[in-house]
Amino acid sequence: MEAKESKIPEVQEYGGPHLEKVGDKVCQKNWGTFTLLETRSINESFELAPMVITIKDIRRIQLSSLTDEVKDELKSYMGLSFEEAYSIYYKEDLSMEEIDQQAELSKTDIDEEVTYLEITYSVENKDSKELQFFSMENVTFNGDLTYDVPSKNFIHSGDTLIGTKKVSRSDYQPGETRKGTIGLLVDPEENFDRLDSFSFTTDDIADGESHELLVDGTSFEIPLKIPLKGK
Repeated sequence: MEAKESKIPEVQEYGGPHLEKVGDKVCQKNWGTFTLLETRSINESFELAPMVITIKDIRRIQLSSLTDEVKDELKSYMGLSFEEAYSIYYKEDLSMEEIDQQAELSKTDIDEEVTYLEITYSVENKDSKELQFFSMENVTFNGDLTYDVPSKNFIHSGDTLIGTKKVSRSDYQPGETRKGTIGLLVDPEENFDRLDSFSFTTDDIADGESHELLVDGTSFEIPLKIPLKGK
């Protein structure tokens, strides 16, 4: 008797946490199918005193069987953000409307499959006062694939749900720890097939009440070692 093809598990919420090992698949109801392609377990902390950022995992995940509504939603995270388009075209005397058009023209349609890079992390405020901070303003994979996280992250949960700008988001309370997940779509033209390195740049740290600058932002880099067989 032939074994039945295993059915892909279905979940109601974000599918990423349900993927445990490479090859695992899960279907998020009325959204799409997630397949884990690659994972790097980091579990490393980076301190910009008094804030501590702990990166848990960085993973490469494929999305497929997406609904048309989801494809349209994800398209808005492709190409240039308005801020990125402005930094490129403001010297050309284009109007704000024309710059916005350039940003829209840079966005590519989502095909039947698209890959994204997922970062799971936590941030802890070790100080005794409220602080304003955003842990990952910019991230870079493999030395040249760079993202502006506030405009390109399509997963809004936990830490990133609270806001993307330091001054507009809820302050970190004394001793507070927040968990977050970041999802960044990979343009198919990038031919991105392996995670080799990762770096990120933080925002500045400011006082939650006076908004006074306390600590300048900084950058951290992580080489991503390829897991050895049998380990």
